[in-house]
Amino acid sequence: MKQIWILLLSLLCLTACHKEKGGSMCALNINFQEGDLPSLHPHDLVVHLRGLSLSKSLFEGLTRISADGKAKLAGAISVEVSPDGLTYTFTLRDNHWSNGEPVTAAHYAQAFKTALSPLSTCGRTNLLYILKNGEEAKKGQVPLEQVGVRAINTNTLELTLAYPSPFLLELLSQPICAPLLHAEEKQVTTFNGPFLVESWERGQHLRLKPNPHFWDRAHIALKQINISMLQDISTGFAAYEQGNLHWAGAPIMPLSVEQVSHLQQKGLLRSHTADRIFWVFLNTTLPPLSSPKIRQALSMSLNRTTITDHIFINGIPLSKPFPSSVLARTPAHLLTEDLQKAQTLFQEGLDELGLIRETFPTLNISFACLANRKQLAEYLCETWQKAFHIPVRLDMQEWNVLRARLDQGQFQIAGCTEAPYYRDPIEIFERFTSKIPGNFSGWTNPQFTQIIFSAKREGDLEKRLDLVAKAEQILIDEMPFIPICNDRFFFTHTQSLHGYVFDSLGAIDFSYAALKAG
Repeated sequence: MKQIWILLLSLLCLTACHKEKGGSMCALNINFQEGDLPSLHPHDLVVHLRGLSLSKSLFEGLTRISADGKAKLAGAISVEVSPDGLTYTFTLRDNHWSNGEPVTAAHYAQAFKTALSPLSTCGRTNLLYILKNGEEAKKGQVPLEQVGVRAINTNTLELTLAYPSPFLLELLSQPICAPLLHAEEKQVTTFNGPFLVESWERGQHLRLKPNPHFWDRAHIALKQINISMLQDISTGFAAYEQGNLHWAGAPIMPLSVEQVSHLQQKGLLRSHTADRIFWVFLNTTLPPLSSPKIRQALSMSLNRTTITDHIFINGIPLSKPFPSSVLARTPAHLLTEDLQKAQTLFQEGLDELGLIRETFPTLNISFACLANRKQLAEYLCETWQKAFHIPVRLDMQEWNVLRARLDQGQFQIAGCTEAPYYRDPIEIFERFTSKIPGNFSGWTNPQFTQIIFSAKREGDLEKRLDLVAKAEQILIDEMPFIPICNDRFFFTHTQSLHGYVFDSLGAIDFSYAALKAG
């Protein structure tokens, strides 16, 4: 089966690529190891790392992340900010959709309002609560017309914020802020970014070609982007080594421990540190994980250094929910392995729940068929069985299925990578202030919610950081998730590939990349 996949991929590449005058090759070949995407709607793409990466080629937001990691104007040509920092007025540049229609301010305004509709299934609508009345509209408390977004005319868009944010321009580069030509359509077929979809055979491949109406098309070097859907780790890596793929590794095709070691020995391993963290989510709505002491015991029994030495190779063990790159205020080393204390806490949790070990329900660990996830699940299973003498079961699922079940709360224990969509820890904290899809644990706390509400509106930076540190301490005490490690991407690519850009989440933008023949 592996050989058949590689042969098909090779044929796809051969029919798509050739050397052109000037030494450039026409097509970039990459693989989505996590499989196909549910849709190409930007409100769906925002919840998948590969979707975030793909969105950068298909959509042009008001801003785009540049090579230096900063947000630069893209769909907008200028912006004016009011003295109080609450009103942003954007002038759009002359850009067109892939069908030739002009992109207008109304397309942006309607897209924002569609995401904030109470009927919307957008998984990260909370990102838009930064807009005035955004949260109230989502909850149906005010009409959408009162949201702080307005198309003043065809080329002028006004955004009014609920509170000042120095990170707004970074947020606007994400697909949840992309415009929509037909906001009511779930299956998007028209794009305003550097590329458009030429063909899509679900579960097999996705082929992109340049958008001839894109405003900056003169600087798009690639003539094609071919995306395969090889989910078997060894098959994808073999395709890379045979020259049929140009990229192997995170964020779109994670490497196994063995593959990392193999590339390291050959001197071909590359790395990139992103503001990404791996947490094991605990569904706090289901007993026995409804007990904070049980949750703390599960966390305290783990040796995070063992995990980063043998499973998530060269990851950085987390001793608190957030690494210093995201939140430096809270002291480090708050989470350490202490088996004796873990067993004491576990017994206290049993007593509070009226359980005994003999009747303790089986813990179910769900994991995706991705690199290193099975090994982590096996480590958790073995550690908890040995430490607490309880039954633990493993359940492997296809990633798209598990991701949907996380949103729906249809799991007990599952690991997942998290990252702020812009460089502000409050963006992640906000997910735990209400039971939205992004709050996988289903955990909320009135004191935590009030602290975050105050921190968002605190103008004094030192006081704001003090509040955020208090919120992080509540997470440590309540443990709705188990912090594991800070992520570092390992990858390799063909030597001729240049011009790709990472954002703070680790999503990768190939829009302005190029392949130079040797």
